[in-house]
Amino acid sequence: MDIQKKLLLTIFAVLFHFLLYSQYVFLEDYHAPSGMAIGIKLTTFGPGAEISAALTPKFALRAGVAFFTYRYTEDINTGDAIARNARTNLGAASLGMDWMFVRFLHVSAGVIYNFSQINFDVVPTIPNAQNNGSVAYRIKPHQYGPYFTLGFGRSISKKRIVSFGFDVGFTYQGRSFVDYEVTGTISEKKLSKWNFNVTSNTKFYKVYPIVSLMFAFRIF
Repeated sequence: MDIQKKLLLTIFAVLFHFLLYSQYVFLEDYHAPSGMAIGIKLTTFGPGAEISAALTPKFALRAGVAFFTYRYTEDINTGDAIARNARTNLGAASLGMDWMFVRFLHVSAGVIYNFSQINFDVVPTIPNAQNNGSVAYRIKPHQYGPYFTLGFGRSISKKRIVSFGFDVGFTYQGRSFVDYEVTGTISEKKLSKWNFNVTSNTKFYKVYPIVSLMFAFRIF
């Protein structure tokens, strides 16, 4: 086993034991009959916030939102085209249910409103009379989709103020929609080739991973 694998296993083991320990030191007895909590979280959709409400000792309702924007300023040469001005907006609002099936483990399922979007411009590598413009592309997933996660920890503490949670799962976002706008002159042959390349690549991203680390604070 190489050093990288050992390091990853060590990090996972430390995180797992920390989350288990937090349930006994900071949190609560297994059954939390009522209460609400607000939390901050760091997810694969970006940083965000969440609110949770206990419905029964084993079930809690959760709603949250996360958002992150990233710009890539370097040009990407793909042969006969150059992609530039890439902008990625990651964001989602979620509504779901937690089921605490054991003391420190829960499964969550619900629906996500995905407002993520990728924008970039494509220009010819060598402009000429037939190709002397640009194409602005916009890629968006399906707005609504189901999600499923498995998590450690709780979103609502019974006797303490602070609780912790770590979730791993996925959301199904389907095949993304591709929209474009041509500025200037681009030949039909080149435009068809670019459109095919962009739409072909989107078919591999029907499932988006969810990883979330949350710190919640009980409000009552």
